[in-house]
Amino acid sequence: MSFENDMPQAGPSTGSGAVIHADRLNMMASTSGAGATTSALPTKKKNLSEKQKARNKKNLKKRKKIKQAQKAAAPKNKEWKPDPVLEALKKATAQTADQDSESDSDSEKEDTGLKGKELTKEEKDAKEAKEQRKQEKREKREKREERRERRRAEREKAAKGAVEPAVIGDDADVSDDDEEDGEAEAMDEDEKDERDENASASEAEGGTTQPVESSPPPLQAFPLPRAAPAPDAAVLARQGLPKGLEDAVFVDQSLRIPIDELKFQVSGNQESQGLSERIRKRLGEIDVEEFFAVQAAILPHLLPLRLVPLPYSNMSDYLISAPTGSGKTLAYAVPIVEILSQRVVTRLRALIVLPTRDLVVQVRETLEALAKGTGLNIGSVTGQHSFAQEQHQLIADMETPLLGGSSKLDILIATPGRLMDHLASTPNFTLQHLRFLVIDEADRLLNQSFQNWLAQVLAYTRPPDKPIERTFERQPYDHVAPAWTEAFGLIDMSAEWNDPVPVTCQKLLFSATLTRDPSKVAALALNDPKYFIVQSSLLPSEPTSIGEQFAFPSSLTEKMLILPAALKPLNLIHLIHHSDYHVNSALVFTKSVESALRLVKLLEFFEDAYVLGGGGGKRVQVRGYTGEMKSGERKKLLADFTDGKVNLIVCSDLIARGMDLPSVSQVVSYDVPLDMRKYVHRVGRTARAGREGTAWTMIEKQEALHFKGMMNAAGHLKSIRKVKVKEEDLAGYRESYDIAMRRLKEHFGRDA
Repeated sequence: MSFENDMPQAGPSTGSGAVIHADRLNMMASTSGAGATTSALPTKKKNLSEKQKARNKKNLKKRKKIKQAQKAAAPKNKEWKPDPVLEALKKATAQTADQDSESDSDSEKEDTGLKGKELTKEEKDAKEAKEQRKQEKREKREKREERRERRRAEREKAAKGAVEPAVIGDDADVSDDDEEDGEAEAMDEDEKDERDENASASEAEGGTTQPVESSPPPLQAFPLPRAAPAPDAAVLARQGLPKGLEDAVFVDQSLRIPIDELKFQVSGNQESQGLSERIRKRLGEIDVEEFFAVQAAILPHLLPLRLVPLPYSNMSDYLISAPTGSGKTLAYAVPIVEILSQRVVTRLRALIVLPTRDLVVQVRETLEALAKGTGLNIGSVTGQHSFAQEQHQLIADMETPLLGGSSKLDILIATPGRLMDHLASTPNFTLQHLRFLVIDEADRLLNQSFQNWLAQVLAYTRPPDKPIERTFERQPYDHVAPAWTEAFGLIDMSAEWNDPVPVTCQKLLFSATLTRDPSKVAALALNDPKYFIVQSSLLPSEPTSIGEQFAFPSSLTEKMLILPAALKPLNLIHLIHHSDYHVNSALVFTKSVESALRLVKLLEFFEDAYVLGGGGGKRVQVRGYTGEMKSGERKKLLADFTDGKVNLIVCSDLIARGMDLPSVSQVVSYDVPLDMRKYVHRVGRTARAGREGTAWTMIEKQEALHFKGMMNAAGHLKSIRKVKVKEEDLAGYRESYDIAMRRLKEHFGRDA
């Protein structure tokens, strides 16, 4: 094949009379001479076909690109791991090349066999040379593999060494340069070997070596998508926990300690001491012989506190979560009475904030029973009396303006709304002397704004940042709290060696469903908070379970009925009158005040028809309890219920918070509670202080999925036993029930 056939002729053809360049003529002559010489010599047999040569070159280029990509993708300070896709492609390419070369050699061998069965001397020499070249290629390939393994081991060693800090920066630079030089030399050796292979292959083919056009480096293989590793569930659950909650103290709710065995350590005194004889006597008068878990856990921390804290003492705030009926009121009433009984001058030193008036009355009765003989003055403001009457109860001197205020009370129990009214409008009413701020039923109070009461109360307990301008002269008997003296301009604390006087108020928060919402806890401005969690030993002792898993009294039995909505009143009547259930001395909770009034009327009409109609049995006394009732009416109703004159009290969730009615043996949720916290507070009205109690929940069929999901999310579904009532068991009440429904329609003047 001549060169003229391969190369196109540039310019016009010679037939047109154009002159061919001299250099081109010389090249053509030399080519034709070479071709003549070649034709004169005997033709040399080709070892590889043109197709095979092209394929070999293509595979060689592909292997070079794979090597370059591997080198570029492997960082120097990391262990390089080959891409499985590239490795598979590399193996497949090498196998294809070997198979093609073997097939070509076999075909050529067959061709030579056709020409002559006996090989000549020249053919034998050519065959031996071919075998020798294959052996050399094989050896070079093995050497390249060895160099690759050696370089890979060096990179791994360098990656491990890169983790250790370098002693001298210049040495590290020199080692990096040496490593780069070694890699460059190794790359040059690989390229040189490949060029030698190409040259030997071209010589074997009898052709001339042609320069291979350089191609751009291949793009790095795009990594396959991989899922990010999921973080640990425990780590995620701890994100955003309030400060101090991770170090919460978990207390088993079955813990009991006799009153005489309670000991605590007072700072500066090595000997342990117990309660005073006076407080032990008062506890005996209200039939308290042993402390429950919440009291045994918190009292050793609160009783050692001083009336006037020592300078630089750490005054922590306490947050206590305990089941309903576990004795949270005594947990803060006992230390407050013990510590404040040491006071000489009457000042408002304890403020207790509660969500309802009934709970205020109950807590005041407990404090007055414990404070007998101490001279402590206890009062309450709830709005049941006139504003002027409450002011006269609070303030000793309302005429003379005083910086330190004036107070007739040592302990004040208040609802948030009425407290805000007195802070805004009552002269000389101040919280600057406050020693304890108690927030009972904290989760409910934090969820309700009451004119942003929490932020304002906290602002009244600490001095303002800016000085207060005085418009009157200070009286000689006017006592200002030490932390407020600088704010009133009585002393100058601007010198850098003067430490600010700390506020002496400590916060105590109690709830059965304590929140872990960081925003709500942050609003309390807690100082070094300490958490105490009272729960069953079966529950996990994890701070992340706060607000998700709730503790229930161990003496509580829980049951549920799933029924059609039309049969709910009949099922309630069946629970009241059937001897197997005999729901008596019970609280019945409804979703609204209107529902409570309608249910009371229905039960009254049914009792009239059932008893007079010969149903037999004693008439069940049913009463309603609402927020519209006067204080005297509420007291009389609760007293009749305690004495057994009233069998059932139908109410909304008003009474579900904090009220302690010892005579409640059963609780019935006639309407399903909307959330888990309401359920906890409802069932907490029974099984209090270790007494037995039963909680019933009446669930309509369309509400069953919601209720079971709510209980399952709290891990409490297995604790509730399902009870089935057959429809034929209700037949005995049907006639009286129909009469009661007709009277109910007539009473309300519309369809029931």
